Amino acid sequence: MSFVKYGYCFDFQKRNVKTNIRLIMFPFVLCLLLVLLQRLVDSQLDKAENKCGCVCVRRQGDTCVEEECGLEHSDLDQVTTCPIPNPQEWPPLLQVPAPKYRAVRTDNFPFSDYPNASCRRNGSCPVTMLFTGTNQSFGQGKFLNPYIILFFFLLK
Repeated sequence: MSFVKYGYCFDFQKRNVKTNIRLIMFPFVLCLLLVLLQRLVDSQLDKAENKCGCVCVRRQGDTCVEEECGLEHSDLDQVTTCPIPNPQEWPPLLQVPAPKYRAVRTDNFPFSDYPNASCRRNGSCPVTMLFTGTNQSFGQGKFLNPYIILFFFLLK
């Protein structure tokens, strides 16, 4: 029984031929499945209901020379696939609590910086914004500038 030839165990490899073939074939089978899945997805997305609606504007014989696509030529299923050429810009948004939920001075929160609870009745309570950091003048400057988004987690 010669198990070792040139320092390798050939009999062990002969017994596991099927396992070795599976190990070698697995990446190829996986790539093949990915290619097939990609072709399936591409074929589904190339259907007319998944494309923006288009109309031929200018014809030359039987061929369309110029095509116009847009929302006005689409049905309800196609509208979501149409690009928006000039989307409206939104200003930076900040969630501000309603006046009845703003911080006021109570027995539980006796801080002198908070206003009286009477401001909730007429809606004049100021918004309390918490920000942290070691440079107070920098934080107050950023807080007082309304054109900068206020996301300060830790200023050091």
